[in-house]
Amino acid sequence: MSNVISLFIRYSAFILFILLEIISFQLIIKYNKSQKEIWANSSNRLTGAINEYVQGIEDFLQLQNNNDSLLVENAKLLETIINYRVSSKDNIFQTFEEQDSTKDYRLIPAKVCSKTLNLRNNYMTLCKGSRDSLFVGMGVISDKGIVGIISQVSDNFSTVLMILNSESRTSAKINSKNYIGNLIWSKDNTRIMTLKDIPKHATIAIGDSVSTSGYSISFPEDIYIGKVSDYRPGLGGNSYDIDVRLMSDLSTVDYVYVVSYNKAVEKQEIIESDE
Repeated sequence: MSNVISLFIRYSAFILFILLEIISFQLIIKYNKSQKEIWANSSNRLTGAINEYVQGIEDFLQLQNNNDSLLVENAKLLETIINYRVSSKDNIFQTFEEQDSTKDYRLIPAKVCSKTLNLRNNYMTLCKGSRDSLFVGMGVISDKGIVGIISQVSDNFSTVLMILNSESRTSAKINSKNYIGNLIWSKDNTRIMTLKDIPKHATIAIGDSVSTSGYSISFPEDIYIGKVSDYRPGLGGNSYDIDVRLMSDLSTVDYVYVVSYNKAVEKQEIIESDE
């Protein structure tokens, strides 16, 4: 307390000067019409600018909340579509309520923390990890197609081996013919991938749609990938190398959905036992 008192005494002249300035300023504004109008106009503009800035911050925060809510709603919608497709192909006729309680696939929304697109082996980092029920081997999709497969996981982050990676192999099919091959990235173009191992007797047409086959545990069947843009005989001449133009531009992807398949372990054990 004594320090506060000594501080006031030390700066008493300066404090008195400030107080007198404030009083003088108030008297000038109060008893002079022009100065009063100037003050009112200036203070209103200042207050308006501050309010606009604060409102902008509030709108930004609210927009983020809205984006998060929209992302969750989109995940639920995609879940319904994916599980309906799976149940329909398995000849399981259920109501939506029954399907919701017995979903094979669930989608976990995640924000992209970082990614590379200019390398031979590209990766993406997600801002979610094992605490959010993410595990190695889970597929990652966007609202326009596949993105990759989770290769590493920590508590709060995970690494995705993108389809734009020389080590990536995705089982895919040509929808109209149901021919199945391996989708790889062998070009520098981030919108073009190559579908290999399609037999040469297959009838291929430019514009044929390509989607996931459902053979792997990472992706459900019929996740759209893109369209055939070109094709040619592969090495050996017994199969085609087919260029597939991706629907999704991965450079613009900021939010993704991680695919959780509740029968993944069981299916993987069967696959490994057959090998």
